[in-house]
Amino acid sequence: MPRWRSSSSEPGGFRPAAGGHRRGGAWLAAVAGLALLVLPWGCLLSTREDEGAGGTEGAVWRDPSSLGIALGNMKRALEATPKNMTNYGRSFSGAHFEMVLDEADRSELGHDDFETWDASLEEQRMNGILNATEATLKVYWTARDSVDISPTVQYYKDLSYRLEFREASRSVNYSGKVDLYFEDNGAGLWYITRWVDKRDGSPNRTWGWLRARNQVEF
Repeated sequence: MPRWRSSSSEPGGFRPAAGGHRRGGAWLAAVAGLALLVLPWGCLLSTREDEGAGGTEGAVWRDPSSLGIALGNMKRALEATPKNMTNYGRSFSGAHFEMVLDEADRSELGHDDFETWDASLEEQRMNGILNATEATLKVYWTARDSVDISPTVQYYKDLSYRLEFREASRSVNYSGKVDLYFEDNGAGLWYITRWVDKRDGSPNRTWGWLRARNQVEF
């Protein structure tokens, strides 16, 4: 779960030596001036990135003992070079996984590939999409609090995501929101059981659309 922390710091405990008041004042003024230069580009209050969601350490897999770690495993698997689609597939429950398209996407596509879906098909579909392009991929989640439905079921409501595919001369973003459901496997580890995809009001296509079209569309 994201935790808030303040990144501001204040110099404390500074006492000028006898006769050094003027020099100490000048030093403090210099520090204050530097702070004024830095602050416009900084942020005094920021969220810590979702637990385990940062970095692209290739094949690194962490036991998903929290939802944030589960998101981190997905991010690293998709961004790795080469891709680690085994770890991507492991993020979903092998017992049951349901993929739900945004209604507007379903209507526009005119079909729904996901009425029968599982973790294996999800892995295969994303693996085919990524193998068919030489573009690099960056995955962004917007960290937020999860919701407890029961002791063994948790989910993110309207979790924002963005996929950025980039080649030398072109790029494309896919983005949306997802109600993302996780279940505890009985050993304190969390796996995705349901993905309810939604458009986010931007011109970008959704992750569900990407899956349905089975290719990156620049």
